[in-house]
Amino acid sequence: MSTSSVTDAPGAAFGGSRPPALIPQPREARFSADRLPVGRIALDPLPASLAAYQSHIERLMATVGDHSESAVRMSVTAMNGPPEAYELEIGADAVLIRASDAHGALHAARTVVDLWDGGNGRHLPHGRVDDHPTYRTRGVFTESFAGTDLMERADWQAFIDRLGQLKLNTAGISIYGCWDIRHDVDRSEYLFVPLDEFPEVRTPQRVVTWDPDSGEEVTLEYLPRIFTENFFGELVRYAAEQGIELIPHLGGPGHSTLLPRLIPELSAWDDDGNPTGYGYCVSRPEARAALSAVVSNITRQHLRPHGVRRLHVAADEYYPIRNVDPEDRLRVVSPYCRCDGCRDMSPGQQLIEYLVTVGRSLAEDGITMVHWHDTLEREGVLNRYRERVAEEDLPAPVVSWWKYNDPVPVPDASGGETWVSPTTGLFATLFNQDFSPNIETTLRRGGRAGATGAFAYTMQTPSDHANYACFADLAWNLEGSGGATGFRRRWAELICPDDADAATHALSLASTVTGSYPLMMYLVQHILPYFSTAAAGVTAYPDDIIRAASITQPPLEDAYRQVKATLLDAAGIMPEGRNVRHWGSPTETWRRQSIRLAGSLALFLDVLEAAREPGEDHAGRLTDRGVQLMRQTADATPAYLVPATIREHWGFVREIGPALERLRATGGPVAKESWHAWIV
Repeated sequence: MSTSSVTDAPGAAFGGSRPPALIPQPREARFSADRLPVGRIALDPLPASLAAYQSHIERLMATVGDHSESAVRMSVTAMNGPPEAYELEIGADAVLIRASDAHGALHAARTVVDLWDGGNGRHLPHGRVDDHPTYRTRGVFTESFAGTDLMERADWQAFIDRLGQLKLNTAGISIYGCWDIRHDVDRSEYLFVPLDEFPEVRTPQRVVTWDPDSGEEVTLEYLPRIFTENFFGELVRYAAEQGIELIPHLGGPGHSTLLPRLIPELSAWDDDGNPTGYGYCVSRPEARAALSAVVSNITRQHLRPHGVRRLHVAADEYYPIRNVDPEDRLRVVSPYCRCDGCRDMSPGQQLIEYLVTVGRSLAEDGITMVHWHDTLEREGVLNRYRERVAEEDLPAPVVSWWKYNDPVPVPDASGGETWVSPTTGLFATLFNQDFSPNIETTLRRGGRAGATGAFAYTMQTPSDHANYACFADLAWNLEGSGGATGFRRRWAELICPDDADAATHALSLASTVTGSYPLMMYLVQHILPYFSTAAAGVTAYPDDIIRAASITQPPLEDAYRQVKATLLDAAGIMPEGRNVRHWGSPTETWRRQSIRLAGSLALFLDVLEAAREPGEDHAGRLTDRGVQLMRQTADATPAYLVPATIREHWGFVREIGPALERLRATGGPVAKESWHAWIV
C-alpha cells in the first residue's frame, strides 16, 4: 500500500479528541469510537520465529495499563509480508498482532505503547493498523564531539530508547573522530574506546567555560566518559535487545590528526621522508601493517566480542585543510602521502588503498564496511573502488550519500547497497535548526534512486526531537507522509492534541527562520564564537560581526531584529502541550530554545547599540543580562551538553566590555539609520 490514512468513526471521540497522532505514521490505521480499558497486558508466549525481542516487548507492555487486575490478552502470530511488517487489531477484549518477523512484532508493540500514551494512559482505541516501512535500514549516526564526549551510560541508553520508540533499527556511534582546532587552541580529537595495544592513544579534553553554580570561568579537563568507563560493548547489547544494530564509526583518512601523530609508523610522509602526523601512508609495508594493527585491535577488543558485524569506515572529507597545525593554524596541511610508493598515486588511488587495507583486516572476522560517498564520488573512483573490492574478494561495502544543504545529491545506487544521509542536527551546542526540508529532499531522492537505507547524521540533543521524529516518520512511510509539511501537522497533533492548529501555526512561523539553512548557518549562528574560532588571526570576534551588522546595506541588523521578533511571536503562539515518552515536553523544549535564540539576538543587538554611544557605559548591565541568559540556557540543556554549550555563550558575554572599548577606540559601528525610507 503506497498511501496512508488515519480515520475514526464519524463524530467519534477518542479521549475527548480524534485518535492520537502516530509518529511514524502507519500506512493504514482505522479506529472507532470504542475504547478498551487496560489494567495490564497479559502477553502470550511468542512463536520462536518472532521471539527475538520478547524480553523488550514484555518491558514495553509493562508500561501499558492502569495497574488494576483487569488483564487484556495480547497474542502474536506469524504472517507473510515484507520485512518488519505487522498488523495490529485492538478489539473489545484482546490485542492481536500478526508480524512478518521479530522486528514487526516489536514495532507493533511500540504502536500499542504510542496508542496508550495518546489516550492519556487510560485506554486503547478499538481499531486496526496495517504497516511496514519504506526504508529497510533506518538509523541515526551520532558524532564524537564536544558534548557527546560527556554522555554517561544513562544518556546513551536514553538515546537508544528514543530511537527505538521511533521504530528506527540502526544506531551509529563515532568511536574515533578528529576535527580542526577550535576554542582555546586545542586539537579537537575524540577516541571513545580504549585500545589496549596502543595505550598512548588517548584524547584528553580541555574546555574553558562558565560554571552556573560558581558564576565563574572554569577550565574542565577530562577524558570521554565512554572511554574511561569502557561501556561501548554494553551499548551494543542494550541496542540489540531493542532490535537496533549499533554500527561504530572510525574516522579517517580525512581530518585524522590523532592516530598518525601518536603512531608515526602509519603516518603519511612529506617530500623529505618525515612523518607528517596527518594522513596515512598506504604503500610502505610497515605503514600498512601498523594501520592493520589498529583495526585488528578495535576488532578484537570491541567488535568481535559484542557481535558487531559492520564498521563505518568514514572515507569522507579527504583533502588538504588548514587549522590543524597548532604551530601555524593558517598552514594548509595535506593528508596525502609523498613517500616513493605513494607520491605517484592520485588522492583517489590513495583512498582506495587505505580502504582496501582496512577492509582486508575486517574481512578476516566477517565484518563489512559502510562509507560516506563524498570523496569517492568527488575523486571519480567510486566504480574503481567497487571493482577493486570485487577483485580482492572483499564484502561489498554500503555507501551512504550525504549533504545537509541544497542541492542534495542524487545517489548512484547501481553498484551495491546504498543509503542516504540527511541530518537531524549539526551542532548541538549552537542554536537549533529545522532540518525537515533536508530530510525530505534526501529521502525522496534516495527513494527514487533505489536506496534502501536512511542514516541521518546528528549530535545528540533532545532539543532536536522534531528533526528525529520527522526523519523517522518519512523513513518509515515516505509515500504517505506528505513530506515535511504533512509531518509538521501530525507533529503538532502529537505534541499539542488540544490545539494542533495553533501549534502548527507556531511551528510554521518559526520555521521561516530555523528552516532556512543560509539564514541560520551563515548569519544567525555567527553571533556565537564557534565559527570564528576556526580562523585564527583572520577574524576578530565579536568585533567583526558587530561591525558587519551595523552597515546600512545589506541590512543585516534588521535581519537579526526580524529573526528575534519572529521567534518571540512564534513562542507566544505555541500552546501548552503534552509530554512524550523519553523526550519530556516537546513544546516546552521548543519554546525554551526559541527564546534562547531570541534572547541571544536581543543581547547582541543591544551591544551593537551600546557601541554607538561612546559616552555611555553599558558593559556591566549587558554582561549581567548575558549571565542571566547563560543560566537560563544551562537550565534548559542536558548536563552533558552544558559545558560546551555555555562555552559558546561565555565566549560572547566575557567579550562585551572589552569589545565595546575596542569598537569605540576605532570609531565604532556606523550611526543607526533606516536602510529604506518606507520601512521603519
